[in-house]
Amino acid sequence: MKKSISALAFSLLSSVAMADPAVGQWVTIDDEDGSQASVVDININEEGKLQGTIVKLLREKDQGKSCEKCPDDFKDQPVEGLTFMWGLEKEGEGEWESGRILDPKSGSIYKSQLEVAEDGQSLSVRGYIGVSWIGRSQKWLRYEAPIAETAAEAVSADSSAETAEAAPAETTAETAAAE
Repeated sequence: MKKSISALAFSLLSSVAMADPAVGQWVTIDDEDGSQASVVDININEEGKLQGTIVKLLREKDQGKSCEKCPDDFKDQPVEGLTFMWGLEKEGEGEWESGRILDPKSGSIYKSQLEVAEDGQSLSVRGYIGVSWIGRSQKWLRYEAPIAETAAEAVSADSSAETAEAAPAETTAETAAAE
């Protein structure tokens, strides 16, 4: 009985996560120069709270950077792969509040909230101190992988599969024995 209730609760939580328009990948826009800064993945964790992870830095000058000015467990962590937004609680469809967001440039942690635009293609993210009117907002755009990138990944996957099928059996056996 307990297992079925837990399974049902997890199933409902999972379906809510998939249904919320905030879930997905977004391109962050630098509010100082307007450039595309990174791709972040936003999802709902097992506690039902929204979190965001930086999956790709888009500006060449930022690639390979670590979070030098960041506090505690964030200190010196690579920026790519960093969960920098966490703890946001759902207030309504596409509206999340009461979370935290880390600015990897300054190492500062702010309170945060976000809201998805009606068309679902942009996101308003606000970091603030104390009350929400003391802070700054950024507009993020829904990420769509470039056609060239997705096509290259598909060709690469097909080529790898064909190469593995075409390899002579003895070469494969020799490679396995060497490992």
